[in-house]
This record gives sequence, structure tokens and C-alpha cells, in this order.
Amino acid sequence: MLAPLGTSAQLDYPSKPVRIIIPFPAGGLADSLARLYAKELSDRFGQPFLVESKPGAATNIGAAYVAAAPPDGHTLLVTTIATNALNKWSSRPLSFDPHAFSEIGMLGVNTLYLMVAASSPYRTAQDLVKAARESPQGLSYGSFGSGTPNHMLAEMFRQSAGIQKLTHIPYKGANDSSVDLIGGRIDFMIDGATINLVNGGKLRALAVAFPQRWPTQPNVPTMTELGFPEVTISTYFGLAAPPNTPPTRLEKLNVALRLIGSNPEIEKKLLALNVAPMAVGRQEATNFMRQQSERWGPLYKTLELPDK
Repeated sequence: MLAPLGTSAQLDYPSKPVRIIIPFPAGGLADSLARLYAKELSDRFGQPFLVESKPGAATNIGAAYVAAAPPDGHTLLVTTIATNALNKWSSRPLSFDPHAFSEIGMLGVNTLYLMVAASSPYRTAQDLVKAARESPQGLSYGSFGSGTPNHMLAEMFRQSAGIQKLTHIPYKGANDSSVDLIGGRIDFMIDGATINLVNGGKLRALAVAFPQRWPTQPNVPTMTELGFPEVTISTYFGLAAPPNTPPTRLEKLNVALRLIGSNPEIEKKLLALNVAPMAVGRQEATNFMRQQSERWGPLYKTLELPDK
């Protein structure tokens, strides 16, 4: 007979391998971040933490899978601004409540950049804005799909900069859009996953969509400095469990996440991924995610999204 949760079974958690589901294709930033934490968690708990990719439907496939998993803490979800804040407001039907997940804590936070090709004639954000205002057909930009953070921030940028028209080109992922940007087939994109291409000299970052200058790109001005203070975003990564997972198990995981995130060696590895650590308690993490949802909900309804 299984011991009731909260007694000896609780003390033994985790009692078997833990699956960490990322709702994105393997090989991206979320995958790298999840694997970094999975290794540390495996070492701390003595059980394998296995990263598994379940991409699709703007993160909803992976999120729905975890929402329906047994609430025992052995199936976890890497959450993002899409899974917790944006998809709630989209027209896509959801089989789960994004706010019903049992939040564990934060893996880190990053942001997005206004990017052009290194060969682009636009040397500054002001150059791009001027060209976009004067272009009858509108400059083109890439995103990872309608309603994604990249798309929404680009539309917010358009409105804030007084640009009448931009042509949105949705892609399946960062690699596809960056290839077309480098090749001159689109004019710009707003992205964070391809910051390594800026460091490698293939792309140029014109602005960062964060309230302060980003620690790994100190020479890139903020949108606020350029006169667009509302064009900011914190594209966070969190960790959650299915609804109704026992709080003691969630707290045990949160303590581990905070210890990992506050380790100076881990911080260096996070910054190498363009992610800043965010070692906070469960309630603070939950409040942060809810605030993001409250901020983006009204904006989502006003932006020109073709899937609405």
C-alpha cells in the first residue's frame, strides 16, 4: 500500500526519475537552461532529472501534457511568458488553466533585442524607425509565430514609434528567422535567443527591451533611452508542477533552485546563455508571473494579431 503524501513518501521525494518537459524544440535556450538545472538537481537529489522536449501550439502541447500529469512532482514544466502570461489571452482553445499550475520557482530571466543584419544600412534604432516611417509597403520583420513575445513586442514597438505599417513574417524558430535576416530577406527581428550571432558579428543589436542595460551587452542602449519606455519585456523561465502537487514537494524543489541560482559558478553559466539568475521564493515567483499576465492581457487585446 502506498504511503500517504506528506508522510514517509514525502520525505523520500523524489523517489524515481523526474521528467522536465520543455514546450520548445530541443537545442534552444530553454533546452540549454533546463539541462543546466537538471544536472544540478540530479546531483542534489540523487535521482535523474531528465529533460524532454514536447514542442508545438505555441508551448500549449507541452503545457497541457504536464497539466494532466499525476500531481506527484515527478513531471515538471519549464514555463515561460508564453505558457503563463500570453497564451491565456490568445484565441487558441486551452485544455488547461495556465494559472492553475503549482509554481515552483524561477530558473532565470532574459530579454529581447531589436536586431538587424551586420550588413544592414540601419546603424541605429533611429535609422530603422525613420526608414519604416517612410516605407510605403512597410519594413518586414520575423517572429516565431503570431502572438509570441517576439511578435507582440514588435507590434508594440511599431505603435510606440509611430510606424504605420510593418510586414510580419512568422517562422518556426530562431534559426530560420536569423538565416533570412542575415541573408537580407527580412529587415529586422526582435529576439533574444540569437544573441550569439551578435557576438559573432553576423547580427547587430540596436536596442535592448529591458529597463536597464543588459549585463552581457552593456553597449546596447535600452528602448527607454531611445524614447520607448513601454517597449520592455522580461522573458522569464520558471519551473512548475501539475495543479495540486503537494506544497512540501514544491518547497523542496524551490530551495534547491534558489541554491543553484545563487551559486556564482552557475551565474556565470547563466550569463553565458544571456540569462540572469532569479533565485526567489515560490510566492514571489508566482506573483511575478501573474503580474506579467496582467500586464500583457489588455495589450494583447489591442494589438493587431491575425489569429484573434
